[in-house]
Amino acid sequence: MKLSYKLVISAFFVTVIGSFIWSANHYYSKYQYEKKRADEAVQNAKLATAITNNVLQSLQIVNTVLEANQHAKQQIALESQRTQEDIKMAVADDDCASRPVPAAAADRLRKYADSLRNSTSNSASSYSDFGNTSTAHTRYSDLW
Repeated sequence: MKLSYKLVISAFFVTVIGSFIWSANHYYSKYQYEKKRADEAVQNAKLATAITNNVLQSLQIVNTVLEANQHAKQQIALESQRTQEDIKMAVADDDCASRPVPAAAADRLRKYADSLRNSTSNSASSYSDFGNTSTAHTRYSDLW
């Protein structure tokens, strides 16, 4: 075989091997890029799942608090009804209960009730002496 044929054949093999090397490098780079994208997608999916779980847990907590508040409101309403019935029974035989309330006292009681409704800073303490008659005369002495 002539030297020129050997050179052409060896150049062909070098070109084929070079093409394989370039191809391997090219596709390996693509593989690395796609792997990075897939890993980021998995990371984003995990993050989205964690956020969704936190939101669901927050909603469950809010629902629990709302249910507790609703129950407390119902209990307060029931206690208020019981108190009204107790007061009606206590003053049923009292002749003073049938007399009209003086206008000044009624206005003062309305103002006090409005201040309780508008009060936001100390709403829990307004029920602290509920039903406790031993503190009623000292706590509300300005009403009598």
